[in-house]
Amino acid sequence: MEATAIDEYDTKGKQLLAERIENFTSSNRPIRFAMLGLPFKSINHSDKVLGTLPDLGEQLTVMNFEAFNANVQKHYAPGIKILVASDGYVFNDLLNVSNAEVDTYKRINLDFRSNSTLEIVDLAQLYTAGSIEDKRTRLMQQFGYTWERIEKEMLFNPDVNMLYKGMMRFMEEELADKPYDSNNQRHKAAKKLARDMMLRNEAFNQLVRSELPDHIRLSMHQSVNNGYKYSFKLIPGNQTRHSPWHSSIVMRGNEAITMHKADALKAGYTIVNKKSQPYNFVDYGFERDQEGNGNEYTYIIK
Repeated sequence: MEATAIDEYDTKGKQLLAERIENFTSSNRPIRFAMLGLPFKSINHSDKVLGTLPDLGEQLTVMNFEAFNANVQKHYAPGIKILVASDGYVFNDLLNVSNAEVDTYKRINLDFRSNSTLEIVDLAQLYTAGSIEDKRTRLMQQFGYTWERIEKEMLFNPDVNMLYKGMMRFMEEELADKPYDSNNQRHKAAKKLARDMMLRNEAFNQLVRSELPDHIRLSMHQSVNNGYKYSFKLIPGNQTRHSPWHSSIVMRGNEAITMHKADALKAGYTIVNKKSQPYNFVDYGFERDQEGNGNEYTYIIK
């Protein structure tokens, strides 16, 4: 669990988490968690990611969910279930990502599974009738916020404030390789995009909470961990602060590092292909430095 400067886990979140867990354990059911995520790869293929398809980052994420379950099952046999509510269809149109690309991204992530720990649902399943466009419209009609309400929430809810700041940073990065007459124009475009995505994100958040009221909420973003949601690191490690869909993976020995593609190329790391697609980077220099020390290094998932 990743702490923030304002962390309320010990004072509030821990007790609430115990109570939520007991709701499941008292009836010997798997403990159910839910989080938003796994939308589609960043549109900045020049600087951030290796392509449009899931790669080692997403595979490590799925493996981490399953490892979490395995650890829980050592103490509680029913284990856990993690439901990821994919927000790809919620805002792919804002970034000119096709519905087909969102669907392929979800399907491949599901193919990474070795058991039933992970489930993925999306807007197409949460609303059954109509086109994806119709479902976005229904989402905003049913759960849409005004920007004024979001601004008030940012003043009083640190989680919402941190999420918006993160979205601003992500959108600046997303548009970094797009042609604009000035940096100021790019900043304005990123700000508008972040606001539009924030409005849809909060609506989707409310839809998921209404459909899954008993699930314990996780978040890939930093949180104050006060019971509303809890931070969860998608990829274990000391250098994995980026989400897999906003970064590339560098394997340094058996350690995974999330890094933007441009930075990995600049550092001289080598791209490894799997199934005819760029899959991750390897720091072969590190491996050469470690020769003769008796350790084995696994730098790509077979």
